[in-house]
Amino acid sequence: MSQLLERLLPGFLQILAMLLLVGGFYLPLLLFLGGQDPLQPGVSVLRLDYLLEFLADPWNLRVLGFSLEQAFWSAILSILLGLPGAWLLTRYDFPGRAALQRFAYLPFLLPSILVVLAMVLFFGNQGWVNQTLMFLFQLEEPPVQFLYSLNGILLGHVFYNFPLAMRLIGDQWERISAKYALAARMLGHSTPHNFFRVTLPLILPSVLGAFALIFLLCLNSFAIILVLGGGVRHTTIEVLIYQLARIDLDFSGAAVLSLLQSGLAILTLLILLKQHRKQRPIRQQSLPRLWLPDHLRQRRPEAWLGLVWLVAALTFGLGPLLAIVFDSLRQADAFTWDAYQVLFAERENNRFFSALWNSFRIGLTSALLASLLGAGLLIWLERVPLRLRAGLEGLILLPMAFSTVVFGVAWFHLNQSWLAGNVSLFWIAAALHAILGCPYWLRFVLPTWRAIPAQWHTESKILRIPRLRFWSMVLWPWLRPTLLLAFGFAFALSLGELNSILMIADETVRTLPLEIYSALSGYRFHQASAVGVVLLAMSVGLFLLVERTALLNR
Repeated sequence: MSQLLERLLPGFLQILAMLLLVGGFYLPLLLFLGGQDPLQPGVSVLRLDYLLEFLADPWNLRVLGFSLEQAFWSAILSILLGLPGAWLLTRYDFPGRAALQRFAYLPFLLPSILVVLAMVLFFGNQGWVNQTLMFLFQLEEPPVQFLYSLNGILLGHVFYNFPLAMRLIGDQWERISAKYALAARMLGHSTPHNFFRVTLPLILPSVLGAFALIFLLCLNSFAIILVLGGGVRHTTIEVLIYQLARIDLDFSGAAVLSLLQSGLAILTLLILLKQHRKQRPIRQQSLPRLWLPDHLRQRRPEAWLGLVWLVAALTFGLGPLLAIVFDSLRQADAFTWDAYQVLFAERENNRFFSALWNSFRIGLTSALLASLLGAGLLIWLERVPLRLRAGLEGLILLPMAFSTVVFGVAWFHLNQSWLAGNVSLFWIAAALHAILGCPYWLRFVLPTWRAIPAQWHTESKILRIPRLRFWSMVLWPWLRPTLLLAFGFAFALSLGELNSILMIADETVRTLPLEIYSALSGYRFHQASAVGVVLLAMSVGLFLLVERTALLNR
């Protein structure tokens, strides 16, 4: 029985992964782009004349240009803010350093709708910053308009992505050999000369890789631009796709824009993969980190600059999140639990419990499906010839590049045409989240998988250890911490996913992000804050719990 299981299980997982990837990702996109318009039978959705007409419209070209512009400046500003943090993590050790490194997971763990809420409460006209300025300077009107413009979009994106830039650049910076700095000192070169002539060229691949990834995330951004952009003037491709597909029911327009968006995303992904291959692992001894408090006592200028950056970054990063917690407890200048009492009140029309349960069960199911899908893709990836592996890896990671709104539009079209009434919306949502989370699961597990010593496989064959026993007694202990982290990450991603569920959801399946979006749309900020605190606690708490469990299993 065990021998039969050893032979069938890898093949079963591989076939299941291929079916889910092709049937769940590529097939809906192809059916949507190559199908017929539901409102115009016999007319193709993707039409060349519509594409030419679309590109001839100056306003549409402006939307395309603004989409690229905001993504470019968001990535640039995120790099500029994250670079000093990467230097600080590389050079110094200090209390809370590990927590600052975990802060880099913020773009993936924090739902975008929570970022919108946090920005409104902290930087809005009645937010903390403007209220503080009004108090200090005795003003009657908010002095600064932070949001509802390009500035608001950039604030949201930089808040979301600068920790990611800090971590990606810092990881490469830490691997630079100590011999370069020692050689520079011996030759009498200054610190700026050493940075621009030695360090910067070595970390440049990670800087470009971080730029490409953040550019891709900002190009595919939806909720932040929809709310913080301030109206039609700051419409992007992502927002326009949603408007055309769900509001105007213009499927041809949505298909044309989806094609343009996908082309830009694929180009960015190719650049990202190219930069990733340039980052060769450097296994050399780096300089020991210095203790920051000692250098502060010695009044070293660079240490004090590092402290200033740390205070500013923590204020910018944690202030908006604290504003959500504070707002959920404040009403009419008094602290109260009323918002939470309303959420947890036992009444017939209370949708919060339903949304909480749906978020939890969709998250759990999608994390399990993502793990099965990822395991099958991992087996598939390792079995193909080496010359084909890079191309296959690109096809597997393609869901990372595609907009979740584009993906949601394709699934909305598929659901309306084929699945409605036959498949529960719960399973559709779980499958959507699993397909979107699987590439991240794979990126977590792949380095640990490829780090398995080759002699283990050789020795197991020499000793004729059954494959199932080898997996359970050797590979499982090696992979278990990483698998737990990947599972928790996929779960947290599903909890915060809004874009795709917004495209297909109805009243039968409500989730916590949808409840926040609904409360914000109705200007019920206290209720949105209370739901946001619950969602934030679930996402971050779950990941920290899984991370702690993984560390105990190492």
